[in-house]
Amino acid sequence: MYNDAWMMDAEYDVVVIGSGPGGYVAAIRAGQLGLKTAIVERDELGGICLNWGCIPSKALIKNAEALSLLHKAEDYGFYFNDLKVDYGKAIDRSRQVVRRLTRGVAFLLKKNGVEHIPGVARLKDSHSIEVSPSGRMLETRNVIIATGASPVTLPSLPVDGKLVITSREALELRELPQSMVIVGGGATAVEFAYVYATYGVKVSVVELLPHLLPKEDEEMGQL
Repeated sequence: MYNDAWMMDAEYDVVVIGSGPGGYVAAIRAGQLGLKTAIVERDELGGICLNWGCIPSKALIKNAEALSLLHKAEDYGFYFNDLKVDYGKAIDRSRQVVRRLTRGVAFLLKKNGVEHIPGVARLKDSHSIEVSPSGRMLETRNVIIATGASPVTLPSLPVDGKLVITSREALELRELPQSMVIVGGGATAVEFAYVYATYGVKVSVVELLPHLLPKEDEEMGQL
């Protein structure tokens, strides 16, 4: 029971900042439990994972798997000449997959009574949130911060979006170069290395630690 009259008058029970997998799942569950819930997102629903990470990269990996089979078609008794590959089509398909899933997230939020508020959230105090550029103020009993992370950059390799890019730009890269250096040997790095190499790019992966996938079991990195 709330003794504070202001808390009784709060507009929302829960406001979630960020709509990635942590944010939208929390918001949906709060809605299912009968709490008046809003979710604030500055970009597209689904966060980095759905829009510029896990999902589009897996769609590209699926394309690369299909191409890898075509490269070995003779092993399966298939013969053809003049194979043409359009990497831009792979990018288009990955974006289509993303759009379908973001629409699914929007549907689930609406179905469970969660209000989607576009904009950038800024905490004014523990129960007040300002959303820009609209200037709207949200009063809430509880706040869940699920804002995710940002790509790590290196001072010696400033990102210009052309010669030096992050995984974000890579997921829109429609024309592949002849060669590429990937700095870091984590999961994202080896995914892109596999896709690019399958499409004929000469790929070098540079990793500071002794083996690839340094955050995973050593046996996986060795494999």
